Amino acid sequence: MFKTLLFSALILGTLQAAPIPPIEQVREIAVHNRILTKVNGKNISVLDVMKHMDVFLNRYYPQYANSKTAKYQFYSTQWRQTLQQMVDHELMVADAESREIKISDGEVREEIQTRYGPNVMGTLDELGISYEEAREMVEQDMIVQRIQWVRVTSKVLQKVTSAEIKKAYQKFLQENPAKEEWKYQFLTIRSGIESGEQAGRDIAQKLLAFQEKSQGNLAVAADLFKAESPESMATLTVSQEFDAEDKALSQAHREILSRLDKGQWSQPAIQQSRDGTKVIRIFHLKDHTKTTPPAFATVANDLKQHLLNEQAEIENKAYLAKLHQRFNFDEKSLDIPPHFEPFTAR
Repeated sequence: MFKTLLFSALILGTLQAAPIPPIEQVREIAVHNRILTKVNGKNISVLDVMKHMDVFLNRYYPQYANSKTAKYQFYSTQWRQTLQQMVDHELMVADAESREIKISDGEVREEIQTRYGPNVMGTLDELGISYEEAREMVEQDMIVQRIQWVRVTSKVLQKVTSAEIKKAYQKFLQENPAKEEWKYQFLTIRSGIESGEQAGRDIAQKLLAFQEKSQGNLAVAADLFKAESPESMATLTVSQEFDAEDKALSQAHREILSRLDKGQWSQPAIQQSRDGTKVIRIFHLKDHTKTTPPAFATVANDLKQHLLNEQAEIENKAYLAKLHQRFNFDEKSLDIPPHFEPFTAR
């Protein structure tokens, strides 16, 4: 079951991501048929692979089934993966036979009706496969599902316990900690050594008086002050807008911002600038957000599904590796010439 889901996701990703040539470029698909391998006493040819891909397209992505362009793209990119899956399934069937796992004729007939609808023969004619071929495919799929339950799924379900899900949640919290962000700006007043600190505070109070008139904009307030007090020798500098996480915020800035509500200006604060001089600053808190991780109950099902898929992939790889070794099947068992392309577009 998990293997089928993973394989389906792989196919979908390919169809979505792979560039498909303009439809007029693919009028016909030439099939270069040959035997690709023999497994469990059964030959698998290019036509066999193509029929499996046609059935897959018709079942999961019928919107592509009648497009020669999409089918050619699908054939040319997925035939090796499909062949590998067919080999794996034949090996699983052989394993199931050794455990005497069987499917009744009634179960197979019912599944054929479910897959191909009430007009079974009409659907099979469109796909170019016989009833016996369809029956064999369906029976094999059902046997594979049952042996996978025994060899893979049952083990996965035993390993993905509630304790493992809680452990995954702790890891999730470490990777997605609570986040606090501050968006702010500040205006710096440098009144000059001669003017003194009190002069700077007086300027700051005048600036605060412009808050409503400037609609809360520090830069506008600074311009209003300069226009009203052209004789002032003070230097007013408005910083860029900062968007910082709490951990990146300096302690001096945090102490001031933490006392403000969103949209509020601070009272004048004496701070030390980077050049070591004392300056007066007015802070404007534009936004303050706190993001907390979702509760365990909210993400538990997603975490469980992720663990199931992850563990299923591990168990399935181990199972298939044992099967290949047990039945002595490897790359040398394939009869595929170098640079062989089973499908070409016309």
